[in-house]
Amino acid sequence: MPIFSVSHISGALAAFILLTPASVGSMDAPPPYASATEAYRQGVRAMKSGEAIAALPALQYAADHGVLGAQLNLARLYAKGEAVPKDQAKAFHYYQHIADQYADIPPSSPIARYVGEAFCALGRFYVDGISSMPLQADPVYAADLFRHAGAYFGDAEAQYQLGRLYLTGTGVEPSRIIAANWLAMAVRKQHAGAQAVLGEMLWSGDGVGRRQARGLALLMLAKENSYGSADEARWIGKIYEKTIALADRVTVKEATALMPRLSGSQRAATAVTIATPTSQTRAVPAAKEPILSARDEPQLGPVDLVPPAAMGLSAGFGASDTGIGGMQP
Repeated sequence: MPIFSVSHISGALAAFILLTPASVGSMDAPPPYASATEAYRQGVRAMKSGEAIAALPALQYAADHGVLGAQLNLARLYAKGEAVPKDQAKAFHYYQHIADQYADIPPSSPIARYVGEAFCALGRFYVDGISSMPLQADPVYAADLFRHAGAYFGDAEAQYQLGRLYLTGTGVEPSRIIAANWLAMAVRKQHAGAQAVLGEMLWSGDGVGRRQARGLALLMLAKENSYGSADEARWIGKIYEKTIALADRVTVKEATALMPRLSGSQRAATAVTIATPTSQTRAVPAAKEPILSARDEPQLGPVDLVPPAAMGLSAGFGASDTGIGGMQP
């Protein structure tokens, strides 16, 4: 059974989620596509040509026939709402389907990164709720979803989001120590938001040992990496400009020297000094796999900020085998 499933949601909402968005055709009419994989390929080609609306029928067909790449592309399209009209309910439906179907796959699986993305997206929906469904806000459950995505699947965005929850005390007991640990996990993967927040904490000594050169170096990296959205670049830029204006020449020089190591271009040991409480783990059943439980807090002690080697998909991992080919990371 999946770790998270639609059983968490009310019966009416579960019924909505389990409904197939479109029929797959009748016995009297031939299928509109040679196969679900071919439909997915057509949809991806249309998306790459900038014709997202035209891609929807093909992606819908492929998604209804179990192609993970189509489900994820549709979820992203509806969640973002740029190329197609924004529809949080539809995005939630596809992300929930992915999470229910693949919750128990091992984190070493080549599709684990996409499943982690789905859990993280669901967490964001549960933080605020979705009025059009309606889906009530449940920040406690959102924290569990982020925790599973971040601890089990290693999703950097989920680690960052959970760190923010611990900073604000939303759905969890506030803890700057635990927040810093989760943020440091995302920093290893060069997550711009995590670099900015943890960098600001290090600069001011907020919940961690005060290390201004290291904090400024992380803010410099965050500014370089903040290409995800204009909003992200804006708020990171404000923090950076405020901090750099206060930094003296010696600190700026030290921060500049630290940047290559913190960005992973040199394999040198660097650490954030974070005191770890004696007990941070919630009393819950143990995970099936011999890895960090989705409901355990990370007990990291000193945090190595050098990112591990990049993990990519195996050669030949494409639409013909799994329905993921053509997706953008």
